[in-house]
Amino acid sequence: MSANILVVDDSPTVRNIIKIYLMGLRLSIIEAEDASRALQLLNVVPVSVVIADINMPGMDGITFVKEVRASQKPQVRGIPVILLTAEKGEDLRRRGKEAGANAFIQKPVSHSDLTDTVRQFLPQASP
Repeated sequence: MSANILVVDDSPTVRNIIKIYLMGLRLSIIEAEDASRALQLLNVVPVSVVIADINMPGMDGITFVKEVRASQKPQVRGIPVILLTAEKGEDLRRRGKEAGANAFIQKPVSHSDLTDTVRQFLPQASP
């Protein structure tokens, strides 16, 4: 069974780069162009990991994490969320952690950082 990864970023280019980088992990990639659409998808599609940009129009990534953690559905509330950011401030990471983010990846995203981080949160395959 393949894991579903939800990629939330307003940039189609970033979403495509992430899809290309994750191809080798044999995952199903679901895309959302904003946090509101991502929240809708989380309520209807089983997702193993979310990768979300912090800086998006409308709802930002930190608010998105808070919404995920406040979900009425335990299967949504517990989904690991990895935040992407081009900013380097510790304050942003602290706020993300306080909101419930599981990990951060610095943009520009490197192939090894992305795959190593995602692997940490994937369900372990049965032998």
